[in-house]
Amino acid sequence: MTRALAVLVGAALAAPALAACGERPRPDAPDPGEGEGGPGDDVTGLAPDRPAVPEVPEEERVAAIEAAMNALAPVAQQCWAAAAADDFRLSGQVRVLVQVGVPAGPGAAVEITRDTTGDETLTRCLAAVLAAYAWAPPLAGQAVELPFAFAAPAMQNVIDRRFVPRRAQAGVEVAVLLDETSTGNAALSLLEVQASATSRLGPRALERLEVWAFTAPARIASAGGVDRVVAAGDVMIAPVGAHLELRGEGGPLAAVVALVPGGREGAARAGALPGRSATLAVRARPPQPSFVVGADAAHYPRPGGGARILVEPPAAGGAVSLGLLELDAGVSVPAHVHARETEALYVLAGGGAMIVAGAALAVTATSVVQVPAGVEHAFTATAATRALQLYTPAGPEQRFKPPPPPPRPRPRRP
Repeated sequence: MTRALAVLVGAALAAPALAACGERPRPDAPDPGEGEGGPGDDVTGLAPDRPAVPEVPEEERVAAIEAAMNALAPVAQQCWAAAAADDFRLSGQVRVLVQVGVPAGPGAAVEITRDTTGDETLTRCLAAVLAAYAWAPPLAGQAVELPFAFAAPAMQNVIDRRFVPRRAQAGVEVAVLLDETSTGNAALSLLEVQASATSRLGPRALERLEVWAFTAPARIASAGGVDRVVAAGDVMIAPVGAHLELRGEGGPLAAVVALVPGGREGAARAGALPGRSATLAVRARPPQPSFVVGADAAHYPRPGGGARILVEPPAAGGAVSLGLLELDAGVSVPAHVHARETEALYVLAGGGAMIVAGAALAVTATSVVQVPAGVEHAFTATAATRALQLYTPAGPEQRFKPPPPPPRPRPRRP
């Protein structure tokens, strides 16, 4: 999590960013102190090993603490988002004792005094943020204990993939971007898969439908079929029962993989792709994958953007669709609901503001998004945005196509 912590510390030193996951948990108000030096006091007075500082009126110290808590609330939420990237049910309280230096500013000494979350990523992130925070002059030389409370949302809709843990086995690295554990939605799981140039994935017998969007060339072998080389931008639709082996072609393999239905991806969280071990040498001909050449996919322009539809019915039996969505800066998608379909987005560039079930969520170029069926959502692009867009089942992607021409009237008989 070093990179994630650096991002969060930077946010603390500059302007705190908006919360990116679910409803923002707010830190508790500081507890009133009962006496100097008590373990429950928020302001315990001068630290014994610090130089003496001028007396500061109590109201100035309290105002400085309140200002710090208000500024730190959204940054603390980013710490929660980093820790909850693999499980959105994270909740509890953390209290942190901060020894502010003389003069005040960044570089405070920090100690976790209470933690009911049991999450090391969260506490390590909070400690780094509080140590780097620019404390106000009225707190110079003070020991301040700050309480933070975190509540698990009903679901998690936006995850920053920089925070997602990555697990590796035998040269293959897997990151579970979306699954039932991280979002509460079992309709679809989304993985990032990378493999070294010398590693092989499989052979595996697939137990679920898999849709592979390749971001680097790969070679695919299937039982009963022939080898095929795919390029970056191509897509593979692999049905249940297919026996597949994949490896990089001229370099490492990289792909975004959708699994339908989703679930709790225990094997993938350990660095292994789901499915049974298999062989390519079988007498029977198992189901075969199909392929889409990304450059050949139909593009449908619309005012303010458009889409390139890569997978649509009858492919995958209509269980999933995949497209490349494009939105110009300033374009808004009004609030709407998909009655039956889960929508997922893997953002490639840009970003904006998303409203999901009334909650405002920031979307960036490293976000992944999921919206379950029946949940109202809207989006405004603050920059030119590109994203892989999935629906399960397929259907809403058809809105990008122009309406069919009206039927010609039948000539009347004389």
